[in-house]
Amino acid sequence: MQAIKARMAQTKKNNALLLAAWLKKVFFTRRMNSVPGLVVMVLVGIALAWSGTISEKLPLIIAVGSVAVLFVLVCLNYPELAYYAYIYSVIIFTLPSRVFGINIPLNFVIEPTGYLAVISIMAAQSRKRQNSADFWKTPISIMILLLFCSYLLQAFNPEINGREGWFKFFRKEIIYLCFYHVSFLMLDSLEKIRRFVKLWIILAVIVALWGFRQQWLGFTQFEDAWVHSDPNITTLLFQGGLFRKFSLLSDPAAFGVMAVSSSLFTLVLAIRTPIKKRKKLLYAISILLMVSSSYSGTRTCNVMLIGGLLSYIVFTLNEKRTVVVLISSIVISVFLLFGPLKHSPVIFRIKTTFDGSKDPSNMVRDMNRKNIQPYIWQRPIGGGLNTCGEEGNMYYPGHRLAGYPPDSGYMKIMLEQGWVGLALNILLYFFILHKGVTGFYDSRREEIKTYYIAFLVAFFSLVVGQYSQLAISQYPTYLFYLATLVIFYKLKEYDKRNPKKIETNF
Repeated sequence: MQAIKARMAQTKKNNALLLAAWLKKVFFTRRMNSVPGLVVMVLVGIALAWSGTISEKLPLIIAVGSVAVLFVLVCLNYPELAYYAYIYSVIIFTLPSRVFGINIPLNFVIEPTGYLAVISIMAAQSRKRQNSADFWKTPISIMILLLFCSYLLQAFNPEINGREGWFKFFRKEIIYLCFYHVSFLMLDSLEKIRRFVKLWIILAVIVALWGFRQQWLGFTQFEDAWVHSDPNITTLLFQGGLFRKFSLLSDPAAFGVMAVSSSLFTLVLAIRTPIKKRKKLLYAISILLMVSSSYSGTRTCNVMLIGGLLSYIVFTLNEKRTVVVLISSIVISVFLLFGPLKHSPVIFRIKTTFDGSKDPSNMVRDMNRKNIQPYIWQRPIGGGLNTCGEEGNMYYPGHRLAGYPPDSGYMKIMLEQGWVGLALNILLYFFILHKGVTGFYDSRREEIKTYYIAFLVAFFSLVVGQYSQLAISQYPTYLFYLATLVIFYKLKEYDKRNPKKIETNF
């Protein structure tokens, strides 16, 4: 009896293996190009058509669900694709709410994409057993961990009467910390850093071109409907006689900050690359990004551009080509400020950036900052995360900071995290700048020097932009910022001892 049972069990096992092999051949190897495959597709088509009789939205839900499942499977099998899917996700998931009028919070779809990338990359890297202990001992990583711990402790801030706003902020910091770690795992070769640079530039160009389309051809029908769907959105976007352009991002500020920081990045690459064709292409991309940033109507972009150019000039004073950059910058600035372009709303908004205290909005900001100073000094750990601005009205109505417009990244940090939190953030920025500057001067390989200075200038522009805008914390610029920190650490591993060698890889 036992022998018969064993033979039967073996027969079932063999049959199961044969069935699995047949299914694999029919549906995967032959890619549905077979009679059973055609039968399945016909049945699926009939089922989708029939589902439309039950509900008009059901076929769309089934189709979207199928695409989502396929997307998850592909990302799990291709970690690098998952990594860039997360970076690109912000320009994909803003469309449903504007095209179909579906109010989907961006974090609801972007964060799962980030965690999918984290799972995929960490699963792929588990076999390599890559040691990251030294990476987490660097000053930058230590400061990031300290800030993360401070965010965790903010849950016990006595100024807040609930943790809903804190949790929303802290939830984003978890995925940011994970992305920082998987960037270390993913960018494990110079070739992958080159690929990151190329794909980031492509992303920036896509966003810039859509901004151009909005400026010269107007909003699409679904974008116009979204702009006028809420009076608050219309008021926010229509300023100074023009609609501020937001491209494929969430708002004009995110668009402008990304475009101008990327333009500085590509400009430095253009200045320093020895290949003429690539130099012309990078110059064209840089101009495209600079002009598109002006369409956002974000005056912070102008300050970031000047700050980034000045930082490059200071860091490279010993190079002859820096003189050309300095003279060109002065000529262009004089033309924009005093040239014959007086009737352009875009140029007028650029000029108002330098009105200083004469500008009404700046006067209001200065008054608000003066009035809030006593509150800041009395609370070294601030009023709590997400307590000021519109977030405060949403999560902590009645809080002293609810509805207060910070109008500055540094001011928001000081209000919500106190001067202790501001000190931690400034110390982190110092370590980042120190790493970038020392890496630039210490490296011998020209390609490595170029990457150091390009990422450094882009980062410095974000630090400058923080003074009047939430420049660093917005998607997708924050992901570029986190990858920059990892690249600063990684580049030293790829430096060579032959400074005279001419390289053409960047």
